[in-house]
Amino acid sequence: MQYEPIQYRDFYDVPRMFIVRFGDNSYLFDCKFNEHKDEYDTHCSVFLMPPLDDAALAGDWRKFPSIPLRLAGKVSVSDVKFDATKRNGINTDIFDQLGGN
Repeated sequence: MQYEPIQYRDFYDVPRMFIVRFGDNSYLFDCKFNEHKDEYDTHCSVFLMPPLDDAALAGDWRKFPSIPLRLAGKVSVSDVKFDATKRNGINTDIFDQLGGN
């Protein structure tokens, strides 16, 4: 299994919003909180991110949805395999579900 490091902001059981670099691209995984159900969605939307500098990553990520992002796909949260800490990395096999983007 190959793991790539992540940077995350929201965490509930697992990271709910995180960025991972895979190949030449960066991806934002975003699992929204559903106010009506009072729980997190079971799927993450995965977006191809534009190049971001360290300042953008250190700032407020709530602005990311206002950036024109390209949807790469959706994956089930349960299909994302995190490292043992659930905070440092994800298994890159998840990208097979996105068509190898």
